[in-house]
Amino acid sequence: MRKIGVALVGCGGIGKIHAASLKTSPYAELKVACDLEASRARAIAEEYGFERYTTNFDEVLKASDVEVVVVAVPPRYHAELSIKALEAGKHVFCEKPMATNLKDAKEMLVKAEKAGVKLGIDYQNRYLPSHSKLKEIVDSGALGELVQVRTRVAYPILESLPSDAPMLGWLFNPDVAGGGVLMDIGTHWTDLARWLAGRDYAGIYALIGHFDPRIPTGVEDTATILARMEGDVQAIIDVSWAVKASMWLIEIYGTKGTAMANLPQGVLVYDEEKQDWVNVEMPPWEEPHAKLLNLFLKSVAEDKEPPVSGEDGYKSLEAVIAAYKSAEKATEIKLPL
Repeated sequence: MRKIGVALVGCGGIGKIHAASLKTSPYAELKVACDLEASRARAIAEEYGFERYTTNFDEVLKASDVEVVVVAVPPRYHAELSIKALEAGKHVFCEKPMATNLKDAKEMLVKAEKAGVKLGIDYQNRYLPSHSKLKEIVDSGALGELVQVRTRVAYPILESLPSDAPMLGWLFNPDVAGGGVLMDIGTHWTDLARWLAGRDYAGIYALIGHFDPRIPTGVEDTATILARMEGDVQAIIDVSWAVKASMWLIEIYGTKGTAMANLPQGVLVYDEEKQDWVNVEMPPWEEPHAKLLNLFLKSVAEDKEPPVSGEDGYKSLEAVIAAYKSAEKATEIKLPL
């Protein structure tokens, strides 16, 4: 098994999750932890076993022992740092969303192709066991022809994060985050619906709103996307920060059956013969961030397509950008943009 030198750029909350994931990967050699704050970089390096730490991103770019750069900074800086790393010939695993606009996202794709390196995006929710099982059921044809995919995810953001969480310093600033709940968790679910259905978006209609007075009014805290996919499959994506009870639900309707995942209960499939819902056996639990990052490193080691590619990231972001345009104009936005 080929070992791969990895640098982690961004040592905040999500950076710590990636550091833990890297430590479990048999492919990873932890070379550099990088952050603007030396104390955070040093703490991550010491806790997870990186060989060194730095506050200078240029040192990462010049490091001959670094093949992969994991970008775990706030969204505004995803494209800037990723593009520099790609130009330096590094493979890049970037946090979602890959950028806050499509121009930068496209440039990331172009730079990766030109340099002949791999670009992966962190849509780890594909690798939750219930979601993997849903994908298996859909791809098996057991549900027949797809009719509709519905996803709903909502949680009280201010109650869900520690009061000292680093991301609270930028999450509600659209200049840094790129938007509100749509750009934060909505981009996960535009990816998930597209992946489960196995087809691209053709049109987007969206409503966005602001309901929690504690959240700054510059960002939306609730949104609904009504989407047309290729083959006239429908998708409905609901996301919200402005709730008191969390919800995490996926429903998939086909011409021959229905399946749903309702965390933490698992996956249910409707059995027409029994006229009842049947529990489906789940695959064993694997931490989804760790699984995806390990698969990305494996794709680098074996020179294969990344499990979640830059193109996947672009398509998810495109749907979110279309949703903002639709909400502004109160009309359907056709894709591709």
